[in-house]
Amino acid sequence: MSYTNPLHPPVYSSQISRYTSLEGAVGSSKFLSPTRRRLPQPSYTPASKWDLAMGQNARRHAAIQFDYVGYNGQGVQMRELSARSDAAIASMIQGAGDPVLAHAGRERVTFRIIWPGYEHVESCDQIIINPGGRPITRAQLGKFVAQIFARFVEKTRTETSRSSQWNLTSSGIRFEHLVLVALVNVWEGVWQADVAVDLR
Repeated sequence: MSYTNPLHPPVYSSQISRYTSLEGAVGSSKFLSPTRRRLPQPSYTPASKWDLAMGQNARRHAAIQFDYVGYNGQGVQMRELSARSDAAIASMIQGAGDPVLAHAGRERVTFRIIWPGYEHVESCDQIIINPGGRPITRAQLGKFVAQIFARFVEKTRTETSRSSQWNLTSSGIRFEHLVLVALVNVWEGVWQADVAVDLR
């Protein structure tokens, strides 16, 4: 079910920029695959004016990169992260055992997905930083984020997209096309994924 706001005209896919606000945080790496392109998505900003004003000067943490061993800035396919065992992931990705959120200074962080055309579909999950008393590793975090995306793709099957270019359907973009490039701290304890789509 989609909602049309009577006060604002609809935004058509031809009016949507290819620029992603997350790109500034992770750099504009060029992908080796000619079929891979970065998902243009807006950064989360809180709706509350108080939160918006108070969080403006908060320190942002460095982006957490995800790459196969031997590559840089190319990302890791989410289907690999969600389907493989922890040991397999540890042998595939760079810095798999790094405690990546140990520096966050909190017990949990919020992870949000804002997909072009599906902004009306809420996706907000909590990631526990020290599961079982140990800091979450890059491999564990990647697997967790990939599972959240798998649920999001499934959830959007019954939703109408406002962007035909980034449509999540069986004939459009599917979960197996998604590549996790990085996690970006966009607001205090809020993180979003820098995602690429590879249609090959």
